Amino acid sequence: MENFSSEQSTVDISIVVCTYNRAEMLEDTLRSWVTVDKESIHVELVVVDNNSTDLTRQVVRQFEQARPGEVIYVFEDKPGLSFARNKGIEIARGRLIAFVDDDIYFTEDWLKEILNTFRNQGRADCVGGNSIPSFEIPKPEWLTDDLMRVYGSTLSGETEKVMAFPEHPFGVNMVFKREVFERIGLFNTRLGRIKKSLLSNEEKELFYRIDQAGLLTYYSPKAIIFHRIPADRIDQRWILRRMYWQGISKVSFSQIIDKKSRFYLLKDTLRNFKNFLFGQRPYSVRNCIVFFPWQAFKVKLRAVLSFGITIQSLIEIFNHRDLKINQ
Repeated sequence: MENFSSEQSTVDISIVVCTYNRAEMLEDTLRSWVTVDKESIHVELVVVDNNSTDLTRQVVRQFEQARPGEVIYVFEDKPGLSFARNKGIEIARGRLIAFVDDDIYFTEDWLKEILNTFRNQGRADCVGGNSIPSFEIPKPEWLTDDLMRVYGSTLSGETEKVMAFPEHPFGVNMVFKREVFERIGLFNTRLGRIKKSLLSNEEKELFYRIDQAGLLTYYSPKAIIFHRIPADRIDQRWILRRMYWQGISKVSFSQIIDKKSRFYLLKDTLRNFKNFLFGQRPYSVRNCIVFFPWQAFKVKLRAVLSFGITIQSLIEIFNHRDLKINQ
């Protein structure tokens, strides 16, 4: 196995798990970590507790006692996934830094497949793995494959390839060379989950900067992680809420890239909303009522996405908020 260590560290790769008040799921994730093949790899597991009030600390301490030296516990009191990830980068000693969610199941060969992709693709600066949703209850018929992205699947196929932006890995399964953060900066702390909010696009914003810097991201289809989806998220109400926040996140991301974009987004959204209500497209309200009633849920998704974009565009226009990048 090729060694990915730098001169400053003997750690090949740091696995960062950020968590907030999900001790039970985290415990399952840590158990699955034990099954990962780590032979000839110097690896560390970093758990960043983002100000949890449940039994998260105890769960990690118990795992640490059972497997001494295998996990590092870190507490980050600033609420927000981006703050937690940045703390993980600060603490991690590895030449490579991986991020996974606290509600996943590792597969035995995940780690070696990640390293194989870095080894085989010598120009790779980042690697995204294959995240497969693992539903706790049977998947309903209305939950079609095109909605799998809301559960962390990139739908990138089964072939190793370059991920050309705007395609990019999701936070449930992504790995970076340490130098990436030294070159482009950290996660933007104005984006990403904060407690119960579903704000996102912090990963998209990071990979936008990666793309602008001319760095390469590869997809590793054999680096599989199963993403646990609890019953309360296999629900149309949760997906509608997620889509509303996606509209907000879209505007927030666009504001970073181009402050004028909030005006264009609002104008475009209002035009699309008119077409959505009265147009001839299959997903318009008119057609769904008259011709395609089974598409009613898709209509709702488009409506709440447009609503989120409209609300956040108006907020940005009146507030002129400046979303600065962490350097």
